[in-house]
Amino acid sequence: MRFNQFLGNILSTALERQSEGDKYDILLNSVFKEKRLGKRDRIWVSDRFFFYLRHKLFFDEVSENSEICAKNIAMVFEDEPDEILSGKIEILQKNGTYDQLFNESFPEFLSNEIRALYGKNAFEWFNSKAKTHLRTNLAGISREELSKRLENEGFVNSPAPLSPAGIILEPTNKSLKNIELFEKGSFEFQDESSQLASLLVNRNTKTLLEPCAGGGGKSLSIASFFKNIEITASDSRTYLFKEIKERAARAGTRIKTAGFQDISDNFDTVFIDSPCSGSGVIRRNPGDRWKIDEKMLSDLNNLQKELIQKFSEKVRTGGELIYVTCSFLKCENEEIIKDFLSKNKDFSLIPAKGRLLENLGNEELLSEITEGNFLKIEPMHERDLMFGAVLTRRR
Repeated sequence: MRFNQFLGNILSTALERQSEGDKYDILLNSVFKEKRLGKRDRIWVSDRFFFYLRHKLFFDEVSENSEICAKNIAMVFEDEPDEILSGKIEILQKNGTYDQLFNESFPEFLSNEIRALYGKNAFEWFNSKAKTHLRTNLAGISREELSKRLENEGFVNSPAPLSPAGIILEPTNKSLKNIELFEKGSFEFQDESSQLASLLVNRNTKTLLEPCAGGGGKSLSIASFFKNIEITASDSRTYLFKEIKERAARAGTRIKTAGFQDISDNFDTVFIDSPCSGSGVIRRNPGDRWKIDEKMLSDLNNLQKELIQKFSEKVRTGGELIYVTCSFLKCENEEIIKDFLSKNKDFSLIPAKGRLLENLGNEELLSEITEGNFLKIEPMHERDLMFGAVLTRRR
């Protein structure tokens, strides 16, 4: 294999800096800016860097330093290992550790969770590359029209199986953020799973609070699907309100913003898109698997219990509390709901399947995304993993 030593050195630099704490895309952009790389070279380095994150245990095992690691990554990525690397791979295969190091390259507790919940075959899915999903802004354009116009722009796409607004793009190196359709608010970047979580909302809702709104993705999605809901977005990071307002303006909708201290009313629906480990999106963000540990989960569980308790008090009698995470871990999902219900007898579960049937009308595929009373999106489909529960307040 002809190894590009220049780009290999840049990949080596990125590998050396991975422990500095920056998000991986920020780290790479910093390296690219410093080295003044063009688009094609950036793609070369990015593809191999994220390939490394998916198989980190293996590359760390067979590489003595970052320079050798960069070359090993390039050789395996191109499926052209040299004699030295081939010999190391053969040894690992003979002693039975190759699969664990290469295919099951996760922290041990996370690997055990995946194997227990989904079986050994799920690791291949977790290590595959996720496609880009869009949510059509149905207030301004139909999905069919958006699909056609994207095709005309050179973006090959197909409709998402369940979300009536979802579009799945085939891989491309072209940017969507520079086209007129995005600038005019015809679509947002949003995985089908997040769109489906938004469809847990009762269509008769008049007022809705999203207290962990972040940049407003779920609020925008809910506004797109349910035109008559008055939505209030809140977050402890009030500096994000500017982004929410800008995105809402681009979409041609209105979303109120309010700090926690300014929320006095009760609401028909409180939609908690809870802070979580992000384990359900590690296929899309492969480096995050190395940041999830048991201390992180313990801290998050305490926060999740605090948030669901605090904001349940903002649900009016007869209203609903919706709790969602982009996690597949039971400690962040079923166990949080079980704990909450044990302490709040005035709340009870509503089957998510029934609500999704009301809003989607497609019972045939709902078994793919529900389990028991919950929205529970699992591996092996072209969606992120997500959990959702709907609770109603009786008094």
